[in-house]
Amino acid sequence: MDNVVARVECDDYDLEKVENAIKSALEMMGNIDNLIKKENKVLLKPNLVSPLTPEKAATTHPVVIEAMVRILKDMGVTEIWIGDSGVHGTPKIFSTCGINGLAEKYGCKVCDFDNYDIDEVFEESNKYMKKLPLSKYITEADVIINMPKLKIHHAEVYTGAIKNMYGSIVGKNKMQIHAKTQTKDNFQHVLVDVLNTTKPDIYIMDGIVGMEGNGPANGKPIETNMILASYNAVAMDIVGAKQIGIDIKEVGYIVKAIKRGLGPSSKDVKVVGDDIPVVVYDRPAVALKVLGRISQRLMPVFYYFFKPVPKFNEDSCTKCAICKEICPVNAIDMKKFPVVDKKLCISCFCCQEACFNDAIERSDMKKKEGKTYKRGA
Repeated sequence: MDNVVARVECDDYDLEKVENAIKSALEMMGNIDNLIKKENKVLLKPNLVSPLTPEKAATTHPVVIEAMVRILKDMGVTEIWIGDSGVHGTPKIFSTCGINGLAEKYGCKVCDFDNYDIDEVFEESNKYMKKLPLSKYITEADVIINMPKLKIHHAEVYTGAIKNMYGSIVGKNKMQIHAKTQTKDNFQHVLVDVLNTTKPDIYIMDGIVGMEGNGPANGKPIETNMILASYNAVAMDIVGAKQIGIDIKEVGYIVKAIKRGLGPSSKDVKVVGDDIPVVVYDRPAVALKVLGRISQRLMPVFYYFFKPVPKFNEDSCTKCAICKEICPVNAIDMKKFPVVDKKLCISCFCCQEACFNDAIERSDMKKKEGKTYKRGA
């Protein structure tokens, strides 16, 4: 069943509709009762990247999480955990994203990955990082349900099931790994290593309203009207990417995961459920993307001239300095406005992801005029 993805139409965040959609998807997948037992500690791992309200479409909608909690409660599960590690402080994220109220309502445990023990997990089959600093909540859970949000990602093109598990890395270790990997290619291997090490059991994707444009935090909501479910992250991401008009060949970490045998090839994925129209998501237009990637691999000396770096919009910047704080290689200095040292910058764009004010863009990005966004939730 690792090649099956259940796709169910769901056009808004009405709790009953969402719960029925997830139930339907799980029934089509089968075997759920054998996988989850009443006595299990079940960890829900949503995408809670930043303290942004649900209507911004940057995070897994709390109604989708609540629907899954209710399903687990109906199965007799009593120990349900909800956890993640995000930017700007996880407690603030839990509050803004509606997790605290949800947990209190149903008696769930809120798990702040950044304020718990680290488990250094060794996985011999990993390619780039054989030892990963994971939250001990990950290793203590009996069942992990990965609940990503369907979004464009300014650096990786697409973010979904595979990339969502990077939140299992505790706190500033995420930034340190960015600094260590240096290149996009190496970082993609790390994303696959994290998936290979954490091995979630079930995947439920919030694709009701996704994010297009400058994702994963500063884009625009866009209706896609679906819930996806699978037992395999690669299969889910193949379907998720195709549903928003992305060829998986553009998403390096999906290609790497397939090559490493962590999921089926595109032709082997079996989609069951509803036929749902493809909604082509808008994404940042990057002028020198291919040339920069080639020069990085083959001509590192010349990459300096092509590599993208953050550009700061002085009209939007509030001088909060979160970009300086989040930079893993200390490449940003605060003058009158932030200034980036191009020699030090590794083009990870953690700063862009962390910026509340959408004040940062890539230096190799083209402006798009006249884009009309579809109505969000």
